[in-house]
Amino acid sequence: MQCSAPPAETSQFVNGLDLQGPIFLHEPPHRVEFSNNSGGLIECSGHGSPPPEVEWTPIPPQQDMVFQLSNGSMMFYPFTAEKYRHEAHATVYRCKLRNLVGTVLSREVHVRGGKLK
Repeated sequence: MQCSAPPAETSQFVNGLDLQGPIFLHEPPHRVEFSNNSGGLIECSGHGSPPPEVEWTPIPPQQDMVFQLSNGSMMFYPFTAEKYRHEAHATVYRCKLRNLVGTVLSREVHVRGGKLK
């Protein structure tokens, strides 16, 4: 017995509008390491019609440590040893692009922030 499904649609034509599901222009890398002195940046962007919203999962825990920029990238502020938080600086994030047509999820991004050797 063989099962099959129709190919996923990434484009739709509705009410005279050409709608396209989101695709990555810049998918984040698998691993990101950054120094606590400099902070770090993880880029994530995509396009579609309508333009997709960018979300990160898990949602960064504290806005004074991690901030999502208007372009969808996630910025990690420099921090002292006392401000280190495992749940923000040593965790796995994923970038999600979403619009009316669909959702795509990036690969896992393993983040490690701290004193680099």
